[in-house]
Amino acid sequence: MLLHATEKGNGEPSVIILHGLMGSSANWRAVQDALSETYRVICLDLPNHGASPHIAQFSLQSLAEDVIETMDALGLGRAVIMGHSLGGKVAMLMASEFTKRVRGLIVVDITPRAFDPVHLFTLRACQQLNLAGATRREELDAALAQSIPQPETRDFLLKNVGREDDGSFAWRVPLQYLLDNYRVVSDAVPMTKRYEDSTLFLGGGHSPFNIDRDCNLIRKWFPYMLLTTIPCAGHLVHVNQPGIFLREVKIFIGSYVICHKREI
Repeated sequence: MLLHATEKGNGEPSVIILHGLMGSSANWRAVQDALSETYRVICLDLPNHGASPHIAQFSLQSLAEDVIETMDALGLGRAVIMGHSLGGKVAMLMASEFTKRVRGLIVVDITPRAFDPVHLFTLRACQQLNLAGATRREELDAALAQSIPQPETRDFLLKNVGREDDGSFAWRVPLQYLLDNYRVVSDAVPMTKRYEDSTLFLGGGHSPFNIDRDCNLIRKWFPYMLLTTIPCAGHLVHVNQPGIFLREVKIFIGSYVICHKREI
């Protein structure tokens, strides 16, 4: 399927940004604005997120194919692919399966390995939230705080709640579809071959994913990789430390993608 895209800038190389679970292209607007001063930057909504279509079943392979189809529609032969969390898994699979379409790879706070189903609790808490009984967003936030104490996480999740024509609240994401396909999120990336080009892994120093521990696994599939952990950042690295995040991304694209630097 064709994915909803927002585009800004016209420089080379083109950069495609893929958000994570329960995210959308809107979450990356500030990063898009900053990078578009130099590059053509396209933020995509993955299926079941943002303004893209909803689908009952999906896989990392189908998500990667959706991105490729959207690139074709946009006239993009190759692009730097940046993906966060679920989007990072899609980006890694693209680098393995559609290598010639990936000019450089940036993976944010995720690695190829399988991980515990840490998001299931969050998805179920959202599903159990009584939207019909609320008249103000503050009420939803207070109710969700009983399960999810982190204000930053609640704010991120509640961006997926909108108003209906009658003023009532409704989820803009199909939570049951995400729950039904959760193994796509938690299972290992089904890598088939190494990506022999520049790759940057960026992690949060306070993130539960702790990408440093997977350094050897990452290097197995991405031999030309840089791994950088940003202090005082959690899973939403680009939100917690936007200045450092953008600095690292700009250095990587300028030195390793454009100039083809290989000394890792």
